[in-house]
Amino acid sequence: MKLFAKINEADLLFKLMHELGSTFYRHVGDEIVEIAYFSSNRAVYFKGKLSKEEVKTLEATAWKVAKIEIDEFEGIVKIEQ
Repeated sequence: MKLFAKINEADLLFKLMHELGSTFYRHVGDEIVEIAYFSSNRAVYFKGKLSKEEVKTLEATAWKVAKIEIDEFEGIVKIEQ
């Protein structure tokens, strides 16, 4: 069984992320961040606000990209750097 989650709660995002997965992010507004986390058994899509501390953590552990797409039907996370 696999998990696909579309969320906007930062606490849940950081609880679902694990160092064995890959995390990609991009800033889409003044305070809005779009994030895709992907591992062998879960994909998490987040779009929302993060605190300054959460942004620092994200930037230290994730890859910055230009574009994020989630194809729920095909089960594919697409990124462009």
